[in-house]
Amino acid sequence: MAVPEHDFLSAGEFLQWMSTQQERFELVDGRIFRMMTGAKQSRNVVTANIVATLLPQARAGGCRTTSSDTAVRTGPGTVRYPDVVVDCGPRDPDALEASRPTLVVEVASPGTSAIDATDKLDEYRAHGDIRLILFVDPDVISVKLYRRGPDGGWDVERYADLDMVVELPEIGGPLALGDIYAALDPSPRPRLRLLKEPNFR
Repeated sequence: MAVPEHDFLSAGEFLQWMSTQQERFELVDGRIFRMMTGAKQSRNVVTANIVATLLPQARAGGCRTTSSDTAVRTGPGTVRYPDVVVDCGPRDPDALEASRPTLVVEVASPGTSAIDATDKLDEYRAHGDIRLILFVDPDVISVKLYRRGPDGGWDVERYADLDMVVELPEIGGPLALGDIYAALDPSPRPRLRLLKEPNFR
């Protein structure tokens, strides 16, 4: 593997280079970073479940659902590869990136959770085409959705029960938590418990 020798690599240069690579990388502020490999089965199952559930309904609306090989350009020198992308832009079989990413999904892992919830979230919210950002914990029943409103602001929705359904009219259909966690046995999300006020007398 030959990594390009540049002080700053543009998103376009990186995407051309990535088209010749077998390993997975991301570009962050012009620098190449190797992506995590060897994910736990629960993470892979959740990702596959989401793709399988969203694919037919997104297709009916003219969108395409892909897994982690679809690039999303979030800046002039930054390219991310979300775990799932629903692309509702023009079709181009030779494209190296999503033309209009409407939904991006990040499935948590121990090594990426902090970055997903901070850097990636900021980048996705600043992207002009993204309308839905979904974070999923594969081991605990915990789904968080950021939804862009008509005014451009973002609302946050939290889901923590298997009988709940995430409504996604932006891409043509719902996503049930029961489908996300199918074939798995996730733990319930821990709930805060209010303690009685201590008596210091």
